[in-house]
Amino acid sequence: MAIAVATILAVLIAGCDDSANDAGATAAFTHGVASGSVTRDSVVLWTRAVGGDRVIAEVAADPSFATIAATAEGRTSAQTDFTVRVKVDGLAPATRYAYRFRAGAAVSATGVFLTAPAADDAARVRFAFSGDSDGTRNADGTPRFNNFEALHAVAKAAPDFFLYIGDTIYGDRPPEAFSVEEYRAKYRQNREYPALTSLLAATSTYAIWDDHEVVNDFAAETVDPARFEAGRQAFQEYVPLAEQPTPIMYRAFRWGAALDVIVLDTRSFRSASAAEACANDPLPGGALPDAPEPLRAIRTFAGLPAELPAGCPAALNDPARTMLGAAQLAFLLERLRSSQATWKVVVTSVPMQSLLVLPYDRWEGYPAERRQILDAIRDEAIENVVFVTADLHGNVLGPVRLDPFAALRPVAYEAIAGPIATTPLRQDIVEVVGESAAGLLDDLLISVAGAECADLNAFAFGWVEVDPVAGTMTVSLRNDSGAELCQTVLRAR
Repeated sequence: MAIAVATILAVLIAGCDDSANDAGATAAFTHGVASGSVTRDSVVLWTRAVGGDRVIAEVAADPSFATIAATAEGRTSAQTDFTVRVKVDGLAPATRYAYRFRAGAAVSATGVFLTAPAADDAARVRFAFSGDSDGTRNADGTPRFNNFEALHAVAKAAPDFFLYIGDTIYGDRPPEAFSVEEYRAKYRQNREYPALTSLLAATSTYAIWDDHEVVNDFAAETVDPARFEAGRQAFQEYVPLAEQPTPIMYRAFRWGAALDVIVLDTRSFRSASAAEACANDPLPGGALPDAPEPLRAIRTFAGLPAELPAGCPAALNDPARTMLGAAQLAFLLERLRSSQATWKVVVTSVPMQSLLVLPYDRWEGYPAERRQILDAIRDEAIENVVFVTADLHGNVLGPVRLDPFAALRPVAYEAIAGPIATTPLRQDIVEVVGESAAGLLDDLLISVAGAECADLNAFAFGWVEVDPVAGTMTVSLRNDSGAELCQTVLRAR
């Protein structure tokens, strides 16, 4: 009788043990792990567990996981393409942690991340940034562009975190994505590149989307709503973002005494482009009355009309047009005004500099709101603001001015890096206008736009080192082998 009772109890206990009967016991971790949204005491962890259900994240201060510092439970299902995000709290600042996931008997790969220093900690900071990663493959299975080698170089440099600044997939590259499942397939394809999965496991990521997560140059005001929602859902499923009210993806993070990181969403609230009203004129600035002679000469050389379409200037400068929307603009300005960090790094998926050529999808194409932001930085003496971005498919360092023709005193600085994997800008230009005419663009960026250096023909990333003791931020642009393309040293004021 005692044996029978013991047997019954064992069956009942097993029936109550989730780990013994969890569907997760047959789970397969198929696309690596990632961490993101790191603060001084928390992190968001991501994985994909196909066939899983209940997933447990384990965090430890040592890679052997001898002592578990924290755990968190998540659920995954076909409704989220088996992806799962869990937030882990109660961590120590400025500490390197290892993490992994369990789903029944299955165990994921191990990842590592560094928590941010406390707000009064004058710690050095090293981070990398880039964007524009097209993982599309040819019919024979070979990559259309490369194997994301720039990300191998990033991982080798061992940054404290990585800023993944948009075009994390190319949803509009054939076969074009329209449904949630088709967008998910693009993310799964990119995660099959070891350079990406290795980097995501090696450090934490602050990611934001740009246009190709939905469709080229989209604006929320004009894009197909169903396609927008499908792209947004897939992006949020595959990126380690903290759960936020839809569709809020802009946010800010403090990294010690040195750094505030403000991540903007330049797509979800964007007004329609002025490109149509301007007939897609490639050099509208060259037709303005105060345009410098070199820019006018380029217009003449290119055979462009002397005058812009009648409605173009009014459309461009319409103060009702927005890139951020009222709430996000207020968030950005308040964060800049209230920041106690030495450096304010604004992560924007499109460039803020006046680059003069085809401005419609960049901040230049929304000049009223651009002016409002830069006026606030200048008039309120908000020091040490640095914009970091991608999207251009080229690498440029230079000052941000209110007006490249008149208000020449810089009010901020910008570093543009990339691409990871798509056609570099110089190659696109040569294909359209030829090699000799393409050389004019270098002159335009340096002589007229005022960039300090430019390399438009390299797969690349940006590298930033902040030294609070010296009061410096060293910014370099590096190619996919890690070799330096150009560098500047900024000094805190």
